[in-house]
Parts: sequence; C-alpha cells; structure tokens
Amino acid sequence: MPSQRSFYPSLGQSASHDNSSAVRVCIVGGGFGGLYCALALHRRSQASPRPLHITLIEPRDRFNFTPLLYELLTQELAPWEIAPTYEELLPPTAVDRCQDWVDQIDLAQRTITLRQGKPLVYDYLVVAIGSQMRPPTVAGSRAHTLPFATVDDAWQLERRLEALDDLATVRVVVAGAGASGVELACKLSDRLGHRGQITVVDRRGEILRSYPERVQRSAMRALAKRRVSVYLDAAIETVDGSGLTFGYQGQPHHCPADLMLWTVGTVPRPWPSSAAPKQTPLGQCLVLPTLQLPDYDNVFVLGDMAAMPAPGRERAPTTAQAAYQAGPVVAHNILALIANRSVKPFRYNHLGDMLTLGQGDAVVCGFGLCITGRLGAFSRRWAYWLRLPTHAHRRRVLRHRLGFKD
Repeated sequence: MPSQRSFYPSLGQSASHDNSSAVRVCIVGGGFGGLYCALALHRRSQASPRPLHITLIEPRDRFNFTPLLYELLTQELAPWEIAPTYEELLPPTAVDRCQDWVDQIDLAQRTITLRQGKPLVYDYLVVAIGSQMRPPTVAGSRAHTLPFATVDDAWQLERRLEALDDLATVRVVVAGAGASGVELACKLSDRLGHRGQITVVDRRGEILRSYPERVQRSAMRALAKRRVSVYLDAAIETVDGSGLTFGYQGQPHHCPADLMLWTVGTVPRPWPSSAAPKQTPLGQCLVLPTLQLPDYDNVFVLGDMAAMPAPGRERAPTTAQAAYQAGPVVAHNILALIANRSVKPFRYNHLGDMLTLGQGDAVVCGFGLCITGRLGAFSRRWAYWLRLPTHAHRRRVLRHRLGFKD
C-alpha cells in the first residue's frame, strides 16, 4: 500500500498550518539525485519566502548507496550502513514520503498519476528516477544470469552463494568488464578464496573503457593477483543453465558456470508517460544548463535520466557522483524561482575515480594522485562516508565502526 508521512512541524510551522499556500514540490525518485535534492530543499527551506510542501515519491523503502554494495559480499559493511530506510533518513525533515510508483506525468496539467495512491498536483517537479540495467538481448541471459545494482540484488546473490557452499569449486562468470564487473569479480574472488574460479567476459577490447589508464592498470593487476580470467573482444552468443558461450579469437568458446552475473551497461529509465520530453539518442532528457526542461521551466531532470552538461565532456557521466552534485543545484534553483531570483547552471566537477578491487583493496585516483591497496581502500571508504545522506546516519555509521554502541 502507498505510504505517506508528514513532518511539517520541523519547518517551524504549527501542525495546523494551512498548506494550501505552500509551494508544492514533487520529487520523483529517491536515489542520489532525488533524495539529496529533497534534503537540500529542507535544509534551505527557511530561506524560502513561502512555505514548502515537499513530496518524495519512491516505491522502495530503502535508499541504496550503490557504490558500496560490493562490501556486502565480503561482509565489510552491514546492510543498514549502505541501505538505510527512508523512514530513518526523513523523519527530521519536512518531506512527505510517498511509497508508490509513478504511472504517468502530465507536464501540461502539472499532475502525477500514481499506481495506487491519489493523483498529485505540483508547482515544481524534479524527475530523478535514474537508470536500469540494459535489458539482456542474448539468448538465455534473462533466465540464467543475475543482475547486481540494488541491495535486493545483493541479497539474491548472497542466497545463491550460500546454495553453492557445498561445492569444492565455484565457477563464476561475470558478463561485462566495466566498473561493476571488475568490482564484483575482485570481491567474489576474495569471498570464495581458493574455491573460486572467476571469469570476466567483455566484447570490448579493454576493461574499464571510460576510466583513466592508471585505473585500468591497477584493476588488471588486482584481477591477475586473484587469478581472474579475462576475455576481451569476446562477443557473448548464448547463455544456458550450463554456462556462457562467446566468440573469442574467431572460435566459439564455452565457459561452464555455477553462477553468472550480468553487468553489461545501463540505460535511462523510460519517462513515465507516452508524451516524453525531448531526448537524446541514448534516451536521456535534453535539459538546459540549469537542468530545467526547455519547454517547462518548473520541471527539472537530473541524474542518469538527463544529458547534464560537463566542462570538457559531451555530458556528465551517469554516476552517483554526478547525481549527488546535481541534487543541491536543483534545490537552489527551485528556491531561486520561488523568490524570483536568477537560477544558476549546473557545473559537473569530476572529483576522481574510485573502485574497490577486493577486500581491503581499492584504487583512488584524482587531483594528480593515485592511491592503491589498503590506503586506497581507507580513502575510498572515508570519501563515501562523507557522502552518506544525513549527519545522523554518518554519525551512527562512524560510532559503529569505532566500536561504540548506539
């Protein structure tokens, strides 16, 4: 059932305040872009000349800090640390949490049709529903492979690994040598130890194609250290219950597997309406530098769904880092419009590249430095700790890591 909770008193208003005069801001999607936008709006709400009524629409009950999902496999982090519930994150704020799916957005009428709840009307709209795994097109891939993009995926993988506990050798094939494929391969190798036989397959000629060469080199060393087999320029042909078949050096090659993971890219989620705004060939919405839709200045799109600008690049990358930066900018611009002030453009600032390369191992590159090994792992964990959604959650995680009881 849909769930909505109100926390207006935390805005300094009385509970009986008439919200008919409030500016209605609806945020669709509770990922990095949507949640961080909602939190930024609340923090700055006192600067608004009119009270705000903020609604965050998200069907899941937990926020997923996706860059740290891999630590669940090696039990370096607990689920609550990287997947706090929205109920934990939002009570101190003036945000209504609407746990529902959006079936349609009518931009002309400024209405949102929900799957279960009553329609919502907005004055300002933020759409940040992110991306999804590219639908597998290879025969058998849907039925025989697992994705790895959410906490639910991590739990599903955990159950499969537990079912393979009795095997002396566990053969794992990872389809895709991007960031997710490489991080999964390293973590699974450390998780399984001598029992693991890990293979990575990718149709491209290099791993981590969009990453700097020094990150690629660090990843190749980590994979080689763990004896992970890597097949590049290998086009996957079929997948069945016995394993994966791909073309390699002009010949078909069959790789037997007990477990197969599919990490071959992502695509933006479809706009929740048949009347979608203008999009790029990749399916991202075209936005102004301020992240507004060109034809609707009260609608903002950010994160993976938007072709967000970036200096020196065709567009900002579809990463948590980009969405994390965009959320507060959209919050600023909404408040600016309410106050009849100028809006500001979004400027993506690349803060570096970070990948986990196994248990207690990572590579962190940025600002002319490249840190690997345990120091890299510590630096990466610290950087992500600083980006956890709220001060309260960061404090709770830190106390837990330092051995203090709540």
